[in-house]
Amino acid sequence: MDAAFATLLNAFVTLFIVIDPILVTPIFASLTKDETPRARLRIAFMAALYSIVILASFGFVGNSVLQHMGVGLASFRAAMGIILFFMGFRMFFDPESETQAKTPGPKASARDQIAFFPLAIPMLAGPGAIATIMLLMGPGASAIEKGSALLASSIVLAIGVLMMAFASRIGDALGRTGMNAITRILGMLLMALATQYVFDGVRVGVLQAPAAETSGAH
Repeated sequence: MDAAFATLLNAFVTLFIVIDPILVTPIFASLTKDETPRARLRIAFMAALYSIVILASFGFVGNSVLQHMGVGLASFRAAMGIILFFMGFRMFFDPESETQAKTPGPKASARDQIAFFPLAIPMLAGPGAIATIMLLMGPGASAIEKGSALLASSIVLAIGVLMMAFASRIGDALGRTGMNAITRILGMLLMALATQYVFDGVRVGVLQAPAAETSGAH
C-alpha cells in the first residue's frame, strides 16, 4: 500500500507541475470572460474530459502509434510547440480575437471548440503532459504505475476544473482592460514556452538522434 501511494504521489506531483492548472486558470478567465457562469463551468468540465481522454489514449497507445507512423516524440513535441506559439501570438497581438470568435454570427461555432482548443489541446493535455503520461505508462510500467498515472491525471484535472470554476472572479476584478493586459503577458509567456518546446524537439530529434545512431553503430 505504501509503495502504491508513493507511486501515485510521484505521478501526481509530476503531472501537476507539467499540466500546471494554475497557469491555465487566468488564460481560461480571459477566454471565457463574456460567458455565463454556467457556460464557464461546462467549458471547464468538457476541457478536463477531453484532456483525460487524450492523455489516456496517448498513455495506452501513443508510443506504438508514433513508432508505427515513424514519428518520434521529439517531432510531436516540436509540432505542438508551433501550435502553442501561434495561440500565444494571437493572444499577444489581438487579445480581442477570442471575444469576437464567441459572438453570434459565422464564428459562433468557435464557442463550442474552446474546451478542446486551446484548453485541452495544447494547454491541459499539451506536449509536456502527453510526453509525461507516455513515460509513466510506457511499455515497462506495471499495472499499478499505469493506474496511478491515470488516477493522478484525473485528480490534477479535477483540481483544474475547480480553479477554473472560480476564474470569473478574476475577470470581474480586473475588467476588460486588465484582462487584455494579462492576456498579452500570458501570450508572451506562451510564445516563450512554445519556443522552448520547439528547441527541445529539435535538440532531441536532430542533434541527439545522430549521436545515438553513431554510438549504436559502434
